[in-house]
Amino acid sequence: MIMSHSKSVAIKKGKKGMTTHYIKDFMIWLNYYVDGVRVRKSTKLKNTPQNIKIVTSQIIPALDMKIASGDIYKKKPKTFEYYGSIFLKQKDGNKSFFLKQGYFLRVIEYFKGRNIDTITRLDIKEYLISLNMKSKSKTTYKSCIKEIFELAVDDGVISFNPALSIKLKQDIREDIQYYTKDEVNKILSVSVGVIRSYLFIAFNTGMRVGEILGLQLADFKEDGYIHIKRTRTKGMLGSGKTNNAIRKVPYAPYILEEARKIQPKDNIFLFGDIDDASLLRTQWRDVCIAAGVDRYKLYSTRHTFATLMLKENIVSINELAGLLGHSSPKVTLEHYASVIQSKNINLGADFCLFGHAVVTTENNMSI
Repeated sequence: MIMSHSKSVAIKKGKKGMTTHYIKDFMIWLNYYVDGVRVRKSTKLKNTPQNIKIVTSQIIPALDMKIASGDIYKKKPKTFEYYGSIFLKQKDGNKSFFLKQGYFLRVIEYFKGRNIDTITRLDIKEYLISLNMKSKSKTTYKSCIKEIFELAVDDGVISFNPALSIKLKQDIREDIQYYTKDEVNKILSVSVGVIRSYLFIAFNTGMRVGEILGLQLADFKEDGYIHIKRTRTKGMLGSGKTNNAIRKVPYAPYILEEARKIQPKDNIFLFGDIDDASLLRTQWRDVCIAAGVDRYKLYSTRHTFATLMLKENIVSINELAGLLGHSSPKVTLEHYASVIQSKNINLGADFCLFGHAVVTTENNMSI
């Protein structure tokens, strides 16, 4: 039978004058002194080994530093929106800010008007749960909340960050969507103009949408490789999704021929003013209808390239990771594990890993 802890459990002893923690009503509390006045404050974290570790390794050291510097509680709490505005200023200018700004503004709007010290860990969890999207998509929202609270910690109005170590429910990985070789041939046979050139590059290189739209004719080098060095999305130029995004991928001569057909005279980019996948959506839909195939996302061209390269044993996982610009082969394996598992492996009737012959010693003892 679990007894209710209505009284405080003995305070954990620490160094003299330093912050300690104790348990009260199954919650972790802090005990410390500010200007000779004793302060007892709940962390609003439940008494679990994981939370104890967070308190002792993160919250208490940060609080002790603020007490020692005299920064603790010198300022009155401000609103979440106030620190949100500081966060936006710090992020402005980052290459991904334009794409993520909408997410940041939605977070700030939700907690708008509330003093930041009144928002609990439960409030944050409930907000993240309320978002009707996959956990992977919620990561940007969670990071935004965590960084805004960290600004309040730095400002000395709260002693710990309630958004630390919040875990999101793991997404169920869906099967990747890709086209068969016959379907790709049908798609290419009915494609014309700009979408035809795009698809020839996409299906044959596995490049990301933004990488293709950021191509210039000069990126097709005489060494037989496309030198990928930039991305273009909604008018924003970037250097790639990962550190390995700057890379080279081989191309066949007919790919360059297709590229030359659409090179505009008044624009350095191969696809001219088309700087986002949404601007190809109508053409892509018409192509799929004409080819009589299911319409997947335009990104499926990348999945098609990777899947067929693996299924036909053209490259290894390590080689494919390099072609796709993944941060590591582990990422590639996570994406295409189902493809590898579904490959038909035929080793032949005479297969033997070490050979049939048995090696013997002079005394005819097998080893």
